[in-house]
Amino acid sequence: MSKAEKTSVSAIERRRSRRRPVLRTFSIFAVVPRKGVHRLFVHDVSDMGIGFDFDTEGEEHSQSPVVQGDTFELRLYLNQSLYLPLSVQVKRIEDGGAVRRIGAEFNQRDSAGYKAFLAFLHMLDAVVDAAEIEQQPA
Repeated sequence: MSKAEKTSVSAIERRRSRRRPVLRTFSIFAVVPRKGVHRLFVHDVSDMGIGFDFDTEGEEHSQSPVVQGDTFELRLYLNQSLYLPLSVQVKRIEDGGAVRRIGAEFNQRDSAGYKAFLAFLHMLDAVVDAAEIEQQPA
């Protein structure tokens, strides 16, 4: 097996479920209640987890410490007022500057919030398969 093939297989094995990028045109954002009511940008979602920014611009990291393995409640807002309550565990932290990016796994997969999230994810997949994005003139 070539090095490229091993790298490809390794990447597949690490990813247990397909990530779906979240378009900025959606009004989807996350809130971590223990941090206060700050809209946190969501990068991607999958059956198993979520990738999101943990900080807001100008926020000091010391204000909201987070380490791999932390668990906390997350609200995934689908619009300005409708949210799904989810429990997550931090699996990855990318600390690349002003904003830390978190990769978290859902840890209560029997909850009503998680079941509703799966239904939303399946609806999102169906929309992506059929929808088109209108390109705005420059």
